[in-house]
Amino acid sequence: MTPHNAAAVGMFDGVHRGHRDILDTILTHATGSGGRPVVLTFAGHPLSQLRPADAPPLLTTAAEKEALIREHLPTADVRMLDFNETRGIPAEEFLRRLRDDLDVGTMVMGYDNRFGCDGPRDRRSYDELGERLGVRVVHVAPLRIDSTTASSSELRRLISGGLTEKAADMLGRRYSVGGTVAHGRKLGRTIGFPTANLSPDPCKLLPATGVYAATASVDSIGTFPAMVNIGHRPTVDRTSDAPLSIEAHLIGADADMYDRRMVISFVRRLRDERTFASVDELASQLAADRENAIRTLTKK
Repeated sequence: MTPHNAAAVGMFDGVHRGHRDILDTILTHATGSGGRPVVLTFAGHPLSQLRPADAPPLLTTAAEKEALIREHLPTADVRMLDFNETRGIPAEEFLRRLRDDLDVGTMVMGYDNRFGCDGPRDRRSYDELGERLGVRVVHVAPLRIDSTTASSSELRRLISGGLTEKAADMLGRRYSVGGTVAHGRKLGRTIGFPTANLSPDPCKLLPATGVYAATASVDSIGTFPAMVNIGHRPTVDRTSDAPLSIEAHLIGADADMYDRRMVISFVRRLRDERTFASVDELASQLAADRENAIRTLTKK
């Protein structure tokens, strides 16, 4: 019997627009052969098993990634692989297992995609491998956005540099960071800017330090325009080892948010983090930042 499903395997970190081109290609080939799209991915980055010190922070948690893939491909069979269980499988054996166990007749590959512990680096070798096993190999061209190839590594560069608007173009949505609202020092409320302090998902990449216009969604409460500071709060904590904090001033919110899950979606970086001469000077700048955030969000 001819296998019907179409599959792709990869990290899919961020599920950006280039990844969605691959997902669309899977769907096209699966539909054409009367099968189902199959997406094989990993909860953690493979480097976290191979060279932990070199593993990058993630753009999406495992739960976020699976939700994004299912949102784009509701009919997909999405499987989270354990890299330790697959790392020693040669490419030919891996593809054979997909054919025999998951009814895969088409393997879709991104421009820099490889699979198998002995995975070749050239496209032709994968084509020949597919021919031997009766599996069609389809290559997806890189997606270029403003002359830049869409990739997870490029997104990490943009986000770590605070370029959240450019990152949103490549992602096809705003970059977000979620976590739990934790107790802070409560200084903000004494100067008219109460904040929700986010304890973020530990694996996630954080944008560069600074002040951002954003939106914040809090479980069971709602979504609000927000002014967000990522940094070490140098005006009120002048120690050399001050911890990094994420403080969101939710504009128009008036509710107890402690211990609830909050997701911050970053729109634009407004300014660098700065040290002010006094708390009054900080409060004056925060008032200007809030107005700037409101103007920014109103235009979006």
